[in-house]
Amino acid sequence: MKLNNILSSDLPEIDDSIKECINFGQWLLFKSQTINPNANNHLYLKVGQSVYELSDKGKIIQEIENSRTSLRIDELFYFSDLPKPRSLSNTPFLKASIETQRS
Repeated sequence: MKLNNILSSDLPEIDDSIKECINFGQWLLFKSQTINPNANNHLYLKVGQSVYELSDKGKIIQEIENSRTSLRIDELFYFSDLPKPRSLSNTPFLKASIETQRS
């Protein structure tokens, strides 16, 4: 899995509070070829058990049906210009999310 940093201004439709949740590992912003193999540039937002497809500006396009089945995260994104923990491996929310994906 590749980790990427982007600027918060790259996705203006996402509220800053949501961006902070992403940076602190509570929610995941990612790309995945398992959701739509033909959509190379689509970003997705995982919130709990739900996954949403985002526009190129960060607006929610749709909720992904059957998002619980074999979801593989190819690239994970964080906002380089917003606060984040020193080490994401120490973030309890990210650990819980990863453990949920494994089961």
